[in-house]
Amino acid sequence: MVYRLSNVDIRLLHVYRAVVECRGFTNAQSVLNVGQPTISNHISQLEDRLGIRLCERGRTGFRLTPKGERVYKEVVQLFRAHESFQNATLELKGKLSGFLSIAVIDNVVTDPKCPIVRALNLFNKRSNEVIFRLEIMNPTDIGRAVLERDLDVAIATFDYHVPGLTYEKIYTEPNVLACGRDHAIFDLEDEAEVREAVRESRKVTRSYLERRDLFPLGQDDGIAHAVVDNLEAEALLILGGGHIGFLPNHYAETWTQKGQMRAILPHEYEYFSDFFIVTRKSPRRSLIVETFLSDLREAADHPATLAAE
Repeated sequence: MVYRLSNVDIRLLHVYRAVVECRGFTNAQSVLNVGQPTISNHISQLEDRLGIRLCERGRTGFRLTPKGERVYKEVVQLFRAHESFQNATLELKGKLSGFLSIAVIDNVVTDPKCPIVRALNLFNKRSNEVIFRLEIMNPTDIGRAVLERDLDVAIATFDYHVPGLTYEKIYTEPNVLACGRDHAIFDLEDEAEVREAVRESRKVTRSYLERRDLFPLGQDDGIAHAVVDNLEAEALLILGGGHIGFLPNHYAETWTQKGQMRAILPHEYEYFSDFFIVTRKSPRRSLIVETFLSDLREAADHPATLAAE
């Protein structure tokens, strides 16, 4: 028998996708804006309609069955194809309407060089009915998501380029080596003593940089004592006084200007991150993606002019 999806099935599949991506019924409540009993009832209905046990739940926690994992992958493909179809049909009507998925790395909002805010401003001045999905992700996950078509456009720093993706360099971000106010280096004035203290200090690095941010400290000094996935976690460890690490200038200024951090020998210890616009290699992109890319490039090329408007 051929199984045909009804509107009810589509609604239940939306619920299932949310439950999987939230890793359980409890976390999905705020996303779906319904209570856990209702979510449980929806999943049971979907299982009955499909004739498949999708997940285990109860005292042992939430876990997908092998068949449930396969159904989830197919659901993602189904909704992705649906969004693509909607974008294509609206584009044929000459409308800037549909869906746009974007990702950036964390804490670019304080970076005056990052063009994302200015690009959104340009895009939003256009007549459009676009539904945005903007996510904060680390570069490793961003590259995978763009490649798998979960993202249309991303802005991040990438040290390794993945085949199948296009990278457009837009700016370079300087980083300073920082310590917190309670670190032993904070009050040192003699540069020789500072260098010795740097060698002896515990260092923190971001996982996606694979210690490359510690290379400026030398082979013997660039040993990581803590690994984090984002800048906020790194800043917390530095402010805690137990570690030193490289932070983007614009981000470190949040605390250096208040005397809560110190940039350590900034003329000597430097690390630079190149930022790229990342998209899939494709012979043709949707009108929405092409338009947003145009605004992104405009914002990157003329930041001062746009900021003054």
